[in-house]
Amino acid sequence: MMQLCPSILRSFPAVPELDFSGTVVAAGGSISEAQRDELQPGAAVFGSVPVGLHLRAGSGALAEYVVVPSDGVCAMPMNMSFEEAAGLGVAGSTTLCLVEAMQLHRGDKVLINGASGGIGTMVVQLVRKAVGESGMVVGVCSGRNAEMVRGLGADEIVDYTAFTREAPLHGYLQRHHSQSRFDAVVDCRGVQELYAHCAGYLKDGKPFVTVGPAPEEYTTSGVFYTVLLMVKNAVGSALPMWLGGVGRRYLQVNGLVDWESLRKLRGKVEEDGMKVVVDDCWRMEDAVKVSSRARSDGEPNNEV
Repeated sequence: MMQLCPSILRSFPAVPELDFSGTVVAAGGSISEAQRDELQPGAAVFGSVPVGLHLRAGSGALAEYVVVPSDGVCAMPMNMSFEEAAGLGVAGSTTLCLVEAMQLHRGDKVLINGASGGIGTMVVQLVRKAVGESGMVVGVCSGRNAEMVRGLGADEIVDYTAFTREAPLHGYLQRHHSQSRFDAVVDCRGVQELYAHCAGYLKDGKPFVTVGPAPEEYTTSGVFYTVLLMVKNAVGSALPMWLGGVGRRYLQVNGLVDWESLRKLRGKVEEDGMKVVVDDCWRMEDAVKVSSRARSDGEPNNEV
């Protein structure tokens, strides 16, 4: 976001990253009564820097001290470490929106693309709980993460690294799941081709739920093209197939973080046992190395 936001619209220096966990040092006097008890100095908390504050003021989570409005912070789950809780904010709130949009039932069959990423690992767990043992969860990830995703609740793994432009993933899904199609497809990675061809493996009337198409490059032109794809997908969702439409509902969600979503996430961890998968832990002074690694990795997990 900082790369895309023009420098004339934000402050310097600009600190990156949104999500955090830590210990309250001081609390302002305008905190609501409902939050006052859990935000006392010394309390363990997690949360996220609001996007508007992040872009305007250059405030970010990669700092020794983070100042945020009270509705962007919540008491940390009792059964979770600081490292795990730091991966909950945006990814967790997006997960809640994705799963809610699918409107799943017991026994449903669900495809999860990007199943080993920061969002995908949580989606797998919540979808597993929603569809029950009678349902089926198919996760798309690399082979190196297959056992981890199975351990989170997936019944079947599709290794996307095995496919090429000539033999694409969507072709495999059409061949193997056209007779028993999915009740929902959730794309945590933003692969445009999956939506364009989903009528071959997603039941009629069922939703394709996504975080939105991923930009090929994080430049102004790259993001502008991505916005055009969003519009195209919305139109394709409304048009019948004989008029060039995709023939399946396209639902794009935005996981905005607020106090309500943070409390829901805490409940998912404490009551339902949801886990955050931590890929690795790095020292603050190595943050630039983490950023470089994340950009070069085709399948990012949570990195704290």
